[in-house]
Amino acid sequence: MDYKLKKLTGFGGRPGPLVLVIMDGVGIGKKDKGDAFHLANPVNINRMIEEAKARKLYAELRAHGPWVGLPSKEDMGNSEVGHNAIGGGQVVAQGAKRVNASIESGEILKTPSWKKCIEETARAGKTAHFFGLLSDGNVHSNTTQLFALLDRAAGAGIKKIRVHPLLDGRDVPPDSGLAYLEKLEAKLAELSRAGADARIASGGGRMYVTMDRYYSDWGVVKRGYYAHVYGKILDEEITSQYKGYFTSAREAVETARRVYPDKQDQFTPPFVIVDGAGNPVGRMEDGDAVINFNFRGDRAIEISEAFLKKDFKGFDRGKAPPRVKYAGLLEYDAEARLPPDFLVPPPSIQNVSAQYLCASGVKSYAVAETHKFGHVTYFWNGNRSGYIDEKMEKYEEIRSLPSETIEAQPEMKIFEVTDRLVAAIKSGQYRYLRVNFANGDMVGHTGNIESCIKAMRALDACMKRVVDETAALGGLLVISADHGNVEEKLDKKGKVVTSHSLNPVPFLVVDPGLRGEYTVDASVVAEPGVGNITASFINLLGFVAPDFYEKSLIRFS
Repeated sequence: MDYKLKKLTGFGGRPGPLVLVIMDGVGIGKKDKGDAFHLANPVNINRMIEEAKARKLYAELRAHGPWVGLPSKEDMGNSEVGHNAIGGGQVVAQGAKRVNASIESGEILKTPSWKKCIEETARAGKTAHFFGLLSDGNVHSNTTQLFALLDRAAGAGIKKIRVHPLLDGRDVPPDSGLAYLEKLEAKLAELSRAGADARIASGGGRMYVTMDRYYSDWGVVKRGYYAHVYGKILDEEITSQYKGYFTSAREAVETARRVYPDKQDQFTPPFVIVDGAGNPVGRMEDGDAVINFNFRGDRAIEISEAFLKKDFKGFDRGKAPPRVKYAGLLEYDAEARLPPDFLVPPPSIQNVSAQYLCASGVKSYAVAETHKFGHVTYFWNGNRSGYIDEKMEKYEEIRSLPSETIEAQPEMKIFEVTDRLVAAIKSGQYRYLRVNFANGDMVGHTGNIESCIKAMRALDACMKRVVDETAALGGLLVISADHGNVEEKLDKKGKVVTSHSLNPVPFLVVDPGLRGEYTVDASVVAEPGVGNITASFINLLGFVAPDFYEKSLIRFS
């Protein structure tokens, strides 16, 4: 396919670079006591927004539900689907929607991976293990999907089922874990009454157990691996008050809350369920099947490598890891073919913006700290690892601090990210640069409003630097977000919220060189979404966007 873009007639872009800024997790709130963005009073960003409105360079965009390929308007957007849409310019059916359709149609039962992991395991009389995020937040997983998988596994003849749930408290209320465990216990009791031996085996909190991403902290994965696989709690996790071994998941969580009152569900330490003799009820054995029931890839890759890689070096897996049949609900990394077995094919996003810009001679630069590096690279490029064209692109990752430091250090690595971005702008090597500032989302997930306020003030200071340096070179900026979060940290009852929001996000252009050549016109579509950003920045680089992209919001005079 010829990816070379046609040039616009009458507008060739600015002499300086175009900088695309994603303020991750910064939506448009109600300016109330739960709106940390408003409470921070980010004077520089507020001024940019007001000036953009006055110059008709501003719009509000949807960043959730069908606007990013999710099933309904009640589904919160997330960084992965948001960056897919912004990088690809297209809205495709995303993981949750694809899984729902496959389960409802029965197609999932026909896949080779289902037959290998479930039907063969049933015939061999072995155990089927399911692990993943116990949540209906619909960001990484959905309990409805898990329960459907459990029903179908039992229907296929699986007689022994073990579930290893990870508590959310991030995309759902921070202390809701017991309610989800209660629902899971009810489902397992139902299966047991029907003849299966179905139990919870191990678990923990998503940010402390199993679900690390971008190779930030292998210790998170190790805690989960040992709990899930061996039914073992690492020595450093055991204290006089928290032993790690319990007779029920409820006992484990209630103990953790009593011993660690400052920890939310998402940081619950690992736990293992044991029988009356103190033996783990769900240790994995040779021939067992293991299903990761998360549909989102970023926090599923490392644990998948721990199960699958022969030359694994993340941590010591012990002398004899069991030989299990491992499958993901989806393929988590298409480029690396990880895992080889998956129950539902993932979306394949073709013809992404980077392919067109590289072919059109636009040198680009992408930077973010570890927590969001994959979002400006892998997800941006349609779920592809590596460069589109290494000669035309440079990706730079700033190593993040461990996740548990975020609440106390809400600035995270934003100043280092900004330093690198400014250096790249000044270098004059790149016509197009993109950056993700992670603070709004990552700090927003803590639910700590004071930390969120500090994060937004740090963002505000860094945004001023980026705008000033870009303007000095005769460039322009496109500023938006992938979804909301930091602007809604209290619910209607005043309770802390740690999840994303359903709020729209801002879209603005900062162009000191504007002389009336164009405006931002959101009326080109009935309800514009973040997918409309792509054609817009391609236009502002001086090119005609592909006609199958979501429409540009740029209206030329």
